Formats: sequence, C-alpha cells, structure tokens
Amino acid sequence: MLPLLKFSETEILAFALVFLRVSAFTFVWPVFSIYNVPAHVKVLFSLILAVLMFPVVSRIGLDAKALGTEIVWLAAKEVLTGLCLGFMTRLFFFAVSAGGNLIATSSGLANGQLFNPALDAPATTIEQFYAILATLLFLALDGHHIFLTGLAESFQIMPVGIPHATAGTEFATPLEQMLGRFKDSGVIVQSVVEAGIKISAPVLLAMFLLNVVMGIISRAVPQVNVLMTSMSVNFMAAIMVMFLAIPALVLQLDHEIIAFAEQFFRFMKSK
Repeated sequence: MLPLLKFSETEILAFALVFLRVSAFTFVWPVFSIYNVPAHVKVLFSLILAVLMFPVVSRIGLDAKALGTEIVWLAAKEVLTGLCLGFMTRLFFFAVSAGGNLIATSSGLANGQLFNPALDAPATTIEQFYAILATLLFLALDGHHIFLTGLAESFQIMPVGIPHATAGTEFATPLEQMLGRFKDSGVIVQSVVEAGIKISAPVLLAMFLLNVVMGIISRAVPQVNVLMTSMSVNFMAAIMVMFLAIPALVLQLDHEIIAFAEQFFRFMKSK
C-alpha cells in the first residue's frame, strides 16, 4: 500500500471537516458561486483547496475514536463557518448592487430588470453594469486571493477541533461564538449602505441638481411639459455622468475592496 494512503481515522475526519468548510465557502462566495459554473467544477475546486490547506490545518484536540454523536456538531460548525465567511465576502457586491440600484431608481431606469447571476436575483441594467465592472476589478486586483488567504487563516483562528471536548454540550460553544460574531450586524449593514451611497454619489448629485433645474424651468415656463421631458433628460444625464465618473468609480471600488477585506478579517478575529 502506498504510504500516502495510510491515513488514520483522525486524519480522515479532519480532512472531511476541512472539506466541509471549504465547500460551504466556495458555494457561497461571489464570482465562483454563479450558476454558470457547473456544480462538479465547484466540488472539484473545493476538493483541491481542501487538499492544499489540509497539511497546515491544526488538529489539536481532535480524536475520532473519542467522538460519537459530537461529529455532527463538528460538521455543523464547519458548514456554518464556511457559510458565514462566504457571506462576508459578498458584502462588497451587495454594496455595488445597492449603488447601482440607487442610480437606476433616481434616473428612472429601475423598470428594466435582468437576472444578476452573481447575486442570484433580478437586477436593473445599471446594477448589472456595475456588477460586471466590480467583478472584473475584483479579479484584476486579486480580491479572490485576499479572501482565499482569509479562508486559510480561518483554520488557525477557528480550528477544526475543540480542545478537551468530551461532552456533546461543549460543542455548542463554538457555534454560539460563530453566531456571536454577528453581534455588530448593524455596523455591517451600515458599511454596505455607506459604500452604496459613495458609489452612486456622482449620479445622485447630478440627478438632484437636474431635478432642481427642471423644477425652476417648470415654474418659469409653465408651457413646458417637465414630466415628459425630465425622463429622457434624466436618462441621458445619468449615462453621461456614469461614464465620466468611471475613473473615480474604479478608485472607489478599489478602496471598498480593501475596506471589506479588512472587515472580513476583523470578523474572523472577533470573539
């Protein structure tokens, strides 16, 4: 028998737990979780990541022979950990989606809906454009490398084993700690909303000034049908400001990727 195939029961259990966390993370994190990527590709990618991370994963306190039904708690903890980490990686795309939705609503383009595969939900055309631009920038700036590094470090901060755990009730503590990391969920929502407003700020400001001007025109020249005229004017102005503000948008998205990556690592290290 090959030496590489001589794994103990504890090592097999540890690899299974690592694979559960990596799989949950892979199926949730953006770009790779879209339906255009086949399920078997996601599973193979998760398996490769698990093989690469397994040698450096700490297995202190993990003994397969001493565990019984507690294995279910361990598996649930790993799946929940992977899902939470994957959710944190999607915050950047939630912010981009919020910014694009604000622009579409203010410019009157919110009625045109397309399917956004990155978020698995209907989206406006403007929101879809911003999502594609953010995805390309996310990959160009190695944002996926940052979050994969965070996934690898999560095994040091939140190890797969629980030291000195002998009873099933003791396995509830890691789950409570993981859920407790969302105690500052208000801050997370606030950061997403703030980022969305910053992304859409140039167009929102232009729409505000344009509406003020159209209101003044309607008072000065009542014969002008402002309601019908403003729709086409808002559309053209929004498109023009969007393309003029693309350099500033790229800089802002770069800043938001770094900010959400820092929030991702703070989430892992929180107690």
